[in-house]
Amino acid sequence: MKNGFGCRLVSAVCALALLAALLPTAAFAAEPDTAAAPQTLTAAQVQDMQQADTAVTALTGSDDYAGMTQAQRTDAALDQLEQLVDEGLVAKGSIYADEENGMVSFAYTCGALGGILTDLDEENDTVAFPSGEALDRLAADASGNGTLGSAAIYYAFDNTVNSTRYPYYAYMQTYWTSQGLDTTLNTRVTLSDLRRMGRYDVCVLSTHGAYYTYEYGWLWKKTATEPLILLTEQSNFWSDFRYGLDLLSHRVVKINGMYAATGAFFRSAYRGSGIVLSETCEFYGKNGHVDTSIADGLLAGGAKAVAGYVNNVYSVYSRSMLWDMVNRMIAGDTLEQAADDAKETYGTDDIIWYSSQGGRRPHAAASYLMLSGDHTVRLPGVSAAAPAEQQAA
Repeated sequence: MKNGFGCRLVSAVCALALLAALLPTAAFAAEPDTAAAPQTLTAAQVQDMQQADTAVTALTGSDDYAGMTQAQRTDAALDQLEQLVDEGLVAKGSIYADEENGMVSFAYTCGALGGILTDLDEENDTVAFPSGEALDRLAADASGNGTLGSAAIYYAFDNTVNSTRYPYYAYMQTYWTSQGLDTTLNTRVTLSDLRRMGRYDVCVLSTHGAYYTYEYGWLWKKTATEPLILLTEQSNFWSDFRYGLDLLSHRVVKINGMYAATGAFFRSAYRGSGIVLSETCEFYGKNGHVDTSIADGLLAGGAKAVAGYVNNVYSVYSRSMLWDMVNRMIAGDTLEQAADDAKETYGTDDIIWYSSQGGRRPHAAASYLMLSGDHTVRLPGVSAAAPAEQQAA
């Protein structure tokens, strides 16, 4: 009996060892909470990722892809990824099509996560900033404040060439600096730049955002979702090496071959005590699934307050709200007071703003501003000098 039990035990152990050897390692690497995740990427793994990225960007950067409907782009992305599975560059069973959020996600065979955007719709309406008396009033309100602090605008909407957006942010930088808030405009935003956000009193994330859904697990598939901050930093061999741990730990995801930051990235990277204002779509998730992971990560790193949007936000609305809020904070308002002023001017959500502009086909769900952290925070240079009635508010 003992010998028979021992033989059966040895056979079972051997069978498990054989099963583990035959299964693809990516089946385990795709698990987001795997304790034994590798600490670095090998040269071979980076080469495989780069080969996959070359195929992905050849698809997403083509004129044919831009001219497709979203359904056609989804089909094209699935076809391309299945081919990469056959080539051993994408993990089998990792592909997930999320048509609602315009994304097809996948895992590289090393376990890092990637995605292909299939929803390319973008509105480019323009709106003029206040001028004349309105700007004179703002300047008068801000007079005598001296040096208010430092700010950085992380602009990653586009490469600024023939951009309808960029001139507004260049104007913001010039105007805010003239009012005492020393503002830097970064138009080549990298993950390394985001790691240094903590040096500024105010950080503005002017980038695209996305809602990322992916499947993981082996025997029992699970689904996870999270908001992403999309950058225009293109991955290459050496940057993949540099960000290897972030990629393997899923703090960073590659979308269309470019890097995107998750809430876990900011939890790991941000060390500061500033105010973070985000314009990205779905920064706080969406209706029915409000997600505070990015804001929570920033607050865990020391940020005093965070502001951002639920759902996809019209870019003109978010830009106008940003303009008003920072101007009011320069004038001495708290973050909450500044947000209330902006809502009074532009509406409590972006569909109210859209309708006021004569729009007749608003998007499906209104986007609205959320605040996290200390709502009473002020710019450091005005907090001590704010009028008594503001201090008491």
